[in-house]
Amino acid sequence: MFDRLIGELDAALPDPYLSTDHLVGTVATLHRFESAVSARKHAYVSELFSRFEDIAALNDEYSSIDPWDALEAELGPALVITPYHASSLISLGVTLSRRLPNVWDAFSRGELDIARVQKIADATAGVSDEHIKEIERRVLKAGLDGKAPLSGGRLRNAINRAIAAVDPDGMKRRREQKKQDRHVWIGNGSDGMAELSGSLAAEDAMFLTNRLGEMAKRVCTDDPRPFQARRADALMALVHGRADLDCQCQNPDCAFKAGIAGTPRRPLVHAFGTTATLNGTSNEPGWIDGFGVIDADHLRELARDAIIRDLKTPTGKEDNYRPSKSLADWVRALHGTCQFPGCDRPAWESDLDHRDPHATSKNTSVFNLGPFCRKHHRGKTFGGWRLVQTLTLISPLGFEYPIPATGPLALLEPDPPAPKRQTRMQGRAKRTAADRTLNKRDREAQWGRDDDPPPF
Repeated sequence: MFDRLIGELDAALPDPYLSTDHLVGTVATLHRFESAVSARKHAYVSELFSRFEDIAALNDEYSSIDPWDALEAELGPALVITPYHASSLISLGVTLSRRLPNVWDAFSRGELDIARVQKIADATAGVSDEHIKEIERRVLKAGLDGKAPLSGGRLRNAINRAIAAVDPDGMKRRREQKKQDRHVWIGNGSDGMAELSGSLAAEDAMFLTNRLGEMAKRVCTDDPRPFQARRADALMALVHGRADLDCQCQNPDCAFKAGIAGTPRRPLVHAFGTTATLNGTSNEPGWIDGFGVIDADHLRELARDAIIRDLKTPTGKEDNYRPSKSLADWVRALHGTCQFPGCDRPAWESDLDHRDPHATSKNTSVFNLGPFCRKHHRGKTFGGWRLVQTLTLISPLGFEYPIPATGPLALLEPDPPAPKRQTRMQGRAKRTAADRTLNKRDREAQWGRDDDPPPF
C-alpha cells in the first residue's frame, strides 16, 4: 500500500513549468493530506490502546503490565521513535478518540493540522469531562472560521476564551495549581552552550521579556550582536545586578556604554479588562499583551498595583502621520498582534502601518491603521503584499488571507445572551402542566390519591 501511494504521489509531482501559485496550492493540498493521514494513524493507535487494555483485563499473565507501557514498548521500535514520543502518540490518540472526537473529525478532513490539534489537546487537558464538549464546540467554531482560520497564539487565545466562558472557576483553580509548578530549568546543550527554559506567571514572564528587550535595544547601531544574543546578554547583566548592557561597538566614545546610558525606562505590561470585571460585577476574562486571555480574578490581582487608564473610542481620523496615544492604543487593542496571518508578535512591539499610504490618503484612523511587526511591515511595503478595505491580505501570488479579529477588544466582549430554548407557546404549555401537577398534589394531600385502595 505504501509503495503504491508513493508511486501515485511521485507520478503527480509538479511539472517544472507549472506556475508558482499552482505549486503553493499543491503544497497546501499535500499539507491537508498529511493531516488526514496523521489523524488516521492516531485513531489506529487509540484502537490499539483499547485492545491492550482489554488484554490486560482478561489475561492474568498481562495484568501486572500497564497497558500504556506495553503499547509504548511495542510502538517504539516499530516506528523507530523514543519511548517519550511513543507515549506522546498514545496520549494524543486516546485524547482525540475519548475526549475530542469532533476535533479528530476536523483533523481527519485535513481542516486541522497536527500542530493545531496538539495545541487544543494540551490547552484543554485540565478541563473536566463536564465541560469538555461545550468547549470543544466553541473552539472549533472559532478556530475553523471559514473566513480566517486560527493558528498559534490566536488559536490558544480562542481556546482560553472558550474555557473562561464555560468553566471560569476551573480556569482559576488550574492557574493556582500551575503557579505552584513554576520553575527554571538549565540543561546541557551542544558546542559549549546550555539550554534554559522555565515556567513563570504570565505577568512576570511578560515583564521579563519586555525588560530584556528594553536592555537589548539600548546599544548603538554598530553593536555586532544579533538582537536575540543581546537579550541573552541582558539576562546575565541582570543576574550580575546591572541595569544596563555594554555596547560592543568598540567605539570608546559610544554613549551606550554600561553606566553611561542611564537607567532604562521601566518596561510596561499591558493588561486589559472591562470595568465590570475590575469592580467584581462580572467575571468576563482579561488579557495580557503578549500572552493572551487570563481569568477575571487574575486580572483583578494585577489591577491592585496597576495604573488604570480608560481605553477611549476614537472619534474620527487624525491629520498627523503619527497617531495620538489614544488612537494607537485602540488600534493595537483591536488587533492584539501583528496582522499577518500566523504571526504572534504583540501589537505593542509592532509598527502601526497605514493601509493606504499617509502621503496620499492623509488618513490616520482606526480604519487605515494596523499593527505589523517590522518583518511583515517590510513585506507589505516592499514585498508586494496588499491590504484591502475588507481587511484581507493579498499575497504577491494573488492568494487572499482574511485578517481575523483576535485582539482583546474582540475576545473580551461578553458572550451574547443564550438563545431561547423554547417558544412562548411551549413555555405556556410547560407552566400549565406544572400547575396541573401542583393542583393534583394538593388534592391528593387533602383527599388521597385516586388509585388509593379503599377505604379512602
